Amino acid sequence: MSDDSRESDSLMRRRIRAVLELDATATALTFRGAAFRWSFYSDAVAALDASLARHPGAGRIGIVLRNRPGPLAALIATVGTGRAVVTLSPHLGDAGLAQDIVDLAPDVVVAEDEDWARVAVLAAAEQAGVIALRAGSDRALAAQPVSWRPHPSLRHPGDVAVLMMTSGTTGRPKRVELTHDRMAAAFLAGGLALDDAQPPHLGRRADILWAPLAHISGLYFALATAMDGRGIALLERFEVGAWVELVRRHRPGYVRLPPTALRMVLEADVPDEAFASVRAVGSGTAALPPELAEAFEDRYGVPVLTNYGATEFAGAIAGWTMKDKSRWERRKRGSVGRARTGVELRVVDGETGAALPLGAVGLLEARGRQLPGDGAWQRTTDLAAIDADGFLFIHGRADDAINRGGFTIPPGVIEEALLAHPAVDEASAVALPDPKLGEVPAVAVTLVRPVTEQELMEYLTSRLTSYQRPVAIRVVTQLPRTPSLKVSRALVREHYFNGTRPEE
Repeated sequence: MSDDSRESDSLMRRRIRAVLELDATATALTFRGAAFRWSFYSDAVAALDASLARHPGAGRIGIVLRNRPGPLAALIATVGTGRAVVTLSPHLGDAGLAQDIVDLAPDVVVAEDEDWARVAVLAAAEQAGVIALRAGSDRALAAQPVSWRPHPSLRHPGDVAVLMMTSGTTGRPKRVELTHDRMAAAFLAGGLALDDAQPPHLGRRADILWAPLAHISGLYFALATAMDGRGIALLERFEVGAWVELVRRHRPGYVRLPPTALRMVLEADVPDEAFASVRAVGSGTAALPPELAEAFEDRYGVPVLTNYGATEFAGAIAGWTMKDKSRWERRKRGSVGRARTGVELRVVDGETGAALPLGAVGLLEARGRQLPGDGAWQRTTDLAAIDADGFLFIHGRADDAINRGGFTIPPGVIEEALLAHPAVDEASAVALPDPKLGEVPAVAVTLVRPVTEQELMEYLTSRLTSYQRPVAIRVVTQLPRTPSLKVSRALVREHYFNGTRPEE
């Protein structure tokens, strides 16, 4: 492990330990009406250390990260003991989760009773020879009775703090190694104090956490909230009624709502008084249409602060601040904000790699301590532009772009045109294979009032070029999503177009 990573590991580990020593009797977590003290996390730390006493080299902890108290405590305990988290998604089917356990071969698997009851999961854990631990609300961590003698792989985790799964919006999820150094840098860039110069204290209000712990959106904020000494009001998934109840009860000053959840709150016509304590709403994980943000701000009088990031970046690398919001407001309409502290951004030509002038659209590159590459520029797959004031504008993804006989079509161009129609609620454009042109676009839409697919196609005639127009439009009841509520283009293609070009 590098000297920097040792220090970053120490920063996060020491911060968690320092918070756990403040007041073991104070409430750290609420879930389904039950309250859990900070000692719930401390007990998990002690249990993890004790369970691995006979296997001191066991440093890779696989956790089936359900949004429940036991898995959350296991996450905090793993980072609090300087070990590496291997995220295992409960949203995978039995075969998918079992394959992950075999392929990743963590030294330990932590799961709740219902996941240990999955035959394929149990068989995979036995095949990998893992140390089996049970997570639960009654006791954060305990030994899980199994029929095999553990023989963990004991692969050294190196600098890795979290082996993370991406959201899989464009295909099969992939694994990203987030080092201790990069994770610490991401927390510092987000304004979290980690050094001893600013001793921790327990906050009076709880943060509401519903984003999946198995994805960066949930894992990052779970760790950040704990290291900041704030309590967590935990939800298994986003439901407007349950979420509003927690907002009223805990009166947070800041809440997080990605575009889909923001829309759900608006459509539910949540009363204004529910946001009496809220000073700002953070939004990320997917593109936020400016008109949706403005509708929310006009309705509730609460500013929406967009963030831009990715799993590979260990969190957000750009975003709006309250200061920027008050100064620039709608003069930078559609921007995702400016680079975070310690992050540099530029736009380059996709073919030559040459830096492009301000305002030009090209591929976004970034560098900084929280990104991979040891200071080298890292190219993203996002099409972007940066203006003279440093504000970043995202114009879709290059790898989502549809190549129709040599003409490049960003899906966002089609989606934005359809969203301008008053009957369209959401739209997702995808590429379909074509024997002559290589790829052609098709789009699935949800509606707020009836309209025919033919009417929508005619609507696009005057708004898109001939090569941009989709070969088919499907009106559907809902668009499939990942656990973090992003629309999954891969599932849109699979569910509604079956991976082939439909009949025109």
